[in-house]
Amino acid sequence: MNGTYNITMQTPMGMEKGTITFTQDGDALSGSLNILRGSNAFSGGKIEANAFVFSGEIKKLITKIPYTAKGTIEGDHLTAVADTKYGKLAIEGNRAL
Repeated sequence: MNGTYNITMQTPMGMEKGTITFTQDGDALSGSLNILRGSNAFSGGKIEANAFVFSGEIKKLITKIPYTAKGTIEGDHLTAVADTKYGKLAIEGNRAL
């Protein structure tokens, strides 16, 4: 699951483009979510087969948006949903070349 994925996220402000970088160590997952013109590190995530879950905060100016993301990777395609106080945000993407 290691690697970077180019993603789109449906937000209340419209479609946003960014990247997710995963670092896997056994079934532990860490990395960074780079979206809304910011880089937001996460750790403490878990991997089971092709499914993942991780939590963190998206920092935008003075706002912090906590989230929990759950998803799967099939081949080079990532599909996930981030659960936030603004609702569920759909995430899709593909492994960066």
